[in-house]
Amino acid sequence: MTPASGPRALPPHISQLRCGLGWDAQEESSLDLDLTVLALGVDGTLMDGNEGMIYAGRPRHPSGAIKLLADNLTGEGEGDDEELLVYLLMLPTDIAKLLFVVSIDCGETQKQDFSQTENAFWRILNDANQEVLLQCSLSNAQWQGVTMLLVASLERLDTQWQIVPCLEPARQKNRNELLHQYLAE
Repeated sequence: MTPASGPRALPPHISQLRCGLGWDAQEESSLDLDLTVLALGVDGTLMDGNEGMIYAGRPRHPSGAIKLLADNLTGEGEGDDEELLVYLLMLPTDIAKLLFVVSIDCGETQKQDFSQTENAFWRILNDANQEVLLQCSLSNAQWQGVTMLLVASLERLDTQWQIVPCLEPARQKNRNELLHQYLAE
């Protein structure tokens, strides 16, 4: 499934997802890409307040259903540089949507953006058999000034989940702005 395709229902037998983020290390300047997930309710606000945002600084959702496994700062190494697990059966029923975001840590202050990334990608897999359910490239010469991307969401429809690809620049420039956008007023 590519970002250009539409929403796709997850087969009911899939109970655990693995998200992977990868990029190539830069010799001239180190880019630190980060994976973030927002656990949202039906009203579109963060469930559990600040704890509904899972990222390197808070690598686990209070329910234990979402876990960030590692925070790579350089992109060195092959394959996924950062990984995150989602245990679908453990997700609290009041979570209606998971929003997946990739950002460049301190991108705005260091004048780094996604036009400077090399071989960056994000993907989501069925963890049981490593089948890729969605994959997208995050390197784009036209994304000058873009420091944060909305890559996909996982949305609950009754008792079934669907993957909704989006791959678009976020209006927010950093994780703090993102947090305040989705906190309940």
